[in-house]
Amino acid sequence: MRSTCAYLSILTVLLFGFLDTPWIFAAGTGAKAGLSKAQAAATQWKADAQLVQISTLAGDASGTASTWAYLFHSPSAKRGYRVDVADGGVARSVEVSSGVLTEPLPTELVDSDQAMTEAKANGLKTTTGRSMLTLQVMLKGTKQHGPYWNIVGDMVSGTSTLVNATTGKFLRTQALQ
Repeated sequence: MRSTCAYLSILTVLLFGFLDTPWIFAAGTGAKAGLSKAQAAATQWKADAQLVQISTLAGDASGTASTWAYLFHSPSAKRGYRVDVADGGVARSVEVSSGVLTEPLPTELVDSDQAMTEAKANGLKTTTGRSMLTLQVMLKGTKQHGPYWNIVGDMVSGTSTLVNATTGKFLRTQALQ
């Protein structure tokens, strides 16, 4: 019995030691953490590059993610530039169509973790899986609210929660389209 307890104690110490090791489970960051690296890459592409969207498909229940995608629009080139930031550095960048996303985001924004907290306080349910978080201003119907975080906690509910990205206040819950 004594050897079994000693064995379990050693196993517990090893297990918690491995779980605390950052290279096994990389912690996520808020969306704003990678913004300066993404902005630097985008301005090397085009000097007039303006941030128009931040998104992740792999957000967690705290509103953080290990990878964020930043979309920029160049008015002079009429093109977009996507910069993916992971593990504190630029993982990928590529010229793309920015489509209808041409409205620049303001510089002062509520971070993704704050938006997730507000969304959950207003009924957003998250599953054990990943959440989709998108920050943008899109089309005339949403310009009255300004930039917003669109958060989908799970696809089963069929809804998303909108949080104002400048005030951090809940806007509404809406059906997924």
